[in-house]
Amino acid sequence: MSDPQRIVVLTRAGLGDAVYVIPALRALRQRFPEAHITVITGKRGYPLLQRCPYLNALHLRHLGNGLLGKLREIVRLRRGRYDLAVILDNSDEKALHTFLAGIPRRVGGVKRYFARLLTDPVPVEPDAHRINDINRAVVARLGCDIADWRLELFPDPKASVSLPAKLEQAGWHGERPLVGINPGASAPNKRWFPERFAQVADALLETGVQVLLLGAKADLPQVQAVLQAMKHSPINLAGQLSLDELIVCLGTLDVLISGDTGPSHLAAAVGTPVVGLFGPSSARHYAPLGEQHVIIDRSSLCAPTCSFWTCRGDNRACMRSIVAEEVVNVTRQILMRNPVHS
Repeated sequence: MSDPQRIVVLTRAGLGDAVYVIPALRALRQRFPEAHITVITGKRGYPLLQRCPYLNALHLRHLGNGLLGKLREIVRLRRGRYDLAVILDNSDEKALHTFLAGIPRRVGGVKRYFARLLTDPVPVEPDAHRINDINRAVVARLGCDIADWRLELFPDPKASVSLPAKLEQAGWHGERPLVGINPGASAPNKRWFPERFAQVADALLETGVQVLLLGAKADLPQVQAVLQAMKHSPINLAGQLSLDELIVCLGTLDVLISGDTGPSHLAAAVGTPVVGLFGPSSARHYAPLGEQHVIIDRSSLCAPTCSFWTCRGDNRACMRSIVAEEVVNVTRQILMRNPVHS
């Protein structure tokens, strides 16, 4: 087929997912420099892609709930007159929508039922990273060069001015090392226990390590539970940062301690080491990428049967097996081997 003139890229919805969309878009732009590239993504990933220079248009995926919303999505795809659909996912629904929209070439990961609806189905290896490796394989099928697969983000430059003022107001005056703790996660069964985050924070503070609590406004109940369980007072910016300020802040840290959630992937993208706490989700499928990270993976204790419905509250053997002492030790190991920021 001749080079496409109009490309639509359909992605997963999450913030962390969007981190790995950017190198795929860069590869597509290099392969098809004259094409008009439209990205359709979810609400959480949308803000991260707004300043990405490799696309021409960005849209939110959902146009409504239920069958009517799906029909609207199909109509929008058809009206786009796209030559090529690039599905950075192994979603049956996205494959069906692009087929019904009549897009001539449809490339995406294979899942279960609708592989035949793709003109270029891309098999997904069982041990593959469910976000990064699928994206690489899909764009590679199109002849894109995937040798340059570095992660990059594009925060608003104004955040580099506004963040230092917020850090100073919260009580940080440049002391090092600085460790961030992100206790929230979109799925409750992926959250570690507040009292254990508190134990880690207190242990670090007692040895001269500065601790900064982070989180979105939706994470404030978890952050408050951590604060109530602590003996010492950390720096707290939870619920106070924009996404752009969060990205800059993560780049300021010496280490981030986090569960399986978007900020861990943002930290990886800006080069900050992550201590990742994984239980219900497999680290090999969803952990932030990079040799600088230490991932504590307990998914073998209950996955793949662990889910939001079967693994809730305190009845989480996977997360409960992660103890505070272990997290403190690996955090100190990272701090010892990596020079702190100047």
